[in-house]
Amino acid sequence: MIETIVELGAWSWLILAAVLFALELLAPGIFFMWFGLAAAVTGLIMFRYDISWQWQLISFGGLSLASVLIANKYLRKHPLESERPLLNERATQLVGQSFDLVDPIVNGRGSIHAGDTIWRVEGPELPRGTRIKVVGADGSVLKVKPA
Repeated sequence: MIETIVELGAWSWLILAAVLFALELLAPGIFFMWFGLAAAVTGLIMFRYDISWQWQLISFGGLSLASVLIANKYLRKHPLESERPLLNERATQLVGQSFDLVDPIVNGRGSIHAGDTIWRVEGPELPRGTRIKVVGADGSVLKVKPA
């Protein structure tokens, strides 16, 4: 198998790049793409220069590190925009909505039923069934006030 990879030369790096780009499509997350880019550049270098496999690996490692660092720096300054920025912030999605208390707020704590989840709430003492409005979130605890 190693002989086949050596015989392919630069093509082995381009095949690796294609595999890494395909993995990026199957498991998106902007991760494999940078290694695929490093493999493609290593393959292009191999077309121009005949270098040993040790230097090929060093080139691939260095280009991988450089591409990840450059991408990281760029993405910190230009974060990706999302169509649903609150997708993984379920508690924040509930802010501004009104619900009925499932459990009364006693000693500052109670609960509501929102969707398929029972949420812990904090607020002023209120009896069960009172209509409340979510005004904030602290982790998975909702801050509420009477509606």
